[in-house]
Amino acid sequence: MTAAQQQALVSLLADGDAATVGLVKGKLIEGGAECLPEYIEMLDLAKGSAQASLREVIREIEESKTLGDISRSLARLRTLGQLENLCWEFARTEQPGFEGGPYARQLDQWGEGVKRLVTPWASAEEKVRCLARYIGQEQGLTGNSTDYYHPRNGYLPWVMEFRRGLPITVTLIYMLVGMRAGLTVEGIAAPGHFCARLEGVIFDPYHHGRILTEAEWELIVSEIPPTKRAFLAKPCPPAQIMHRLLINLRNCYVKRNDAQHRRMVDHYLAVLQR
Repeated sequence: MTAAQQQALVSLLADGDAATVGLVKGKLIEGGAECLPEYIEMLDLAKGSAQASLREVIREIEESKTLGDISRSLARLRTLGQLENLCWEFARTEQPGFEGGPYARQLDQWGEGVKRLVTPWASAEEKVRCLARYIGQEQGLTGNSTDYYHPRNGYLPWVMEFRRGLPITVTLIYMLVGMRAGLTVEGIAAPGHFCARLEGVIFDPYHHGRILTEAEWELIVSEIPPTKRAFLAKPCPPAQIMHRLLINLRNCYVKRNDAQHRRMVDHYLAVLQR
C-alpha cells in the first residue's frame, strides 16, 4: 500500500459517515494479520475518530488471530508442556503482548527450589511435604476462598502473581513445578474439587498442599457410584484438565454477566469436544 493509499483510507475513516466508515473497516479487517504492520503504521497518520476506528480494526484482527492460534493448540493438546504453553496463550487474550517466558522461568526456579529440599531417600509423603513447604508455605500459593469467582483465578500467570487461585490452577502449578523437579504430580478430577497425587499419596494444593487422610478421601469417593470410580485411579489427562479449567472460567464469567468472555470460552470448549 502506498503512502497516498494509506492517507486516502485514513481520510475515509475520518469522513464521519457511518456507512462509509463501516465499509472501510470491514475491508481492512478482511486484510487479516498480514496487513497489521501497515495498519499500525497508519495510526501515525490518523487522529481522533479515524485513529479510534483503526485501533478497533487492529484489535479485532489480533483477537481473531489469537482465537485461531488457541483453537489449533487445543486441537493438538496432548502433553503437560503443551498445556503450559496454552496457559500463556490464554493470558495473551487478556493482556495483548503478554509473554510467558518470565513465568516459565519462575516455574523453573521453583522447581530448583523443590529439588534442593527432596533427598534421594525421601518417601512419597516426604516428597509431598517438600512440595507443600516450598510452594504452599515459602511461596504462599493457596486457594482464593475470599474471591473464588474472580476470573484471574483461572489464568496461570495471575495465580502466580497473586499467589491465589482455583483448585485446578493451583494444582496445575504443583504439577508443572513437580515436572521440573523430577516429581510426577498427577491431577485428580474429584467431584467438586481438584486434587493431586504423587506416588499414591493424595493431597490438596488448594489448602497449602495438605495430605488427605484415608477417611477424607473415602468421603470424596463415596460421592461417586462404585461403577464410575475407575477414573480416579488414573491421572487426569491434559485435555481434561483444560476442559475443567474452561468450565470454571465459564462459571466465573456467567456470574459476572460477561457475555463476551463467556462466548469465547464456549468456542474453546466446542473445539475441545470435537
